[in-house]
Amino acid sequence: MRFAFFAIGLAAGVVAQATTLTFTGVADDFFEAYLSTNDTVQGTLICQQTGTWQSGGATGSISLVANVTNYLHVQARDAFGAPSMFIGQASLSDAGFEFLNNTQTMLTNPNDWQLSLNGFGVNYITPTDLGPNGTGPWGTQSNIDINARRLWSNQTAGEHYFSIAIRPVPEPFTLIGIAGLALVAARKRK
Repeated sequence: MRFAFFAIGLAAGVVAQATTLTFTGVADDFFEAYLSTNDTVQGTLICQQTGTWQSGGATGSISLVANVTNYLHVQARDAFGAPSMFIGQASLSDAGFEFLNNTQTMLTNPNDWQLSLNGFGVNYITPTDLGPNGTGPWGTQSNIDINARRLWSNQTAGEHYFSIAIRPVPEPFTLIGIAGLALVAARKRK
């Protein structure tokens, strides 16, 4: 009987709906956003900005890979010289995953986002905070939260690799199932 309750709880945890990541970003001048399960691998394309920042950027959605840490990677480039920036926001469709701030919403900011000038997962540094949405020559991106920060580095031109982790959150039934397994194992040892 106990095993039946455990099996039902475990099955309910496995049948959970896929979490969807939605990302909106703008870069001066271009960007591509990717989803990966490895911080050093570029991943699957979510969206890309093909026009300059005046075009309003790009938005895309993708399902996360269940039960593993996923990474939102953004490769931004300044093709025409200073000034340079990247700004964006990401959201998750449910509480099955969370960003490093323990929520389902992430705005660009220098505390949670990592930056590399060499590639994803390589020599991360803290991005330079250029100010909130509305700062500088870019004005306000109406499709991005006003509290998002414009990020870049002290190096203006070239490729910039931004990354943020998205962690799975164990479901209550999964936790109950794990506790049930531990209880069964403990009883068998007696």
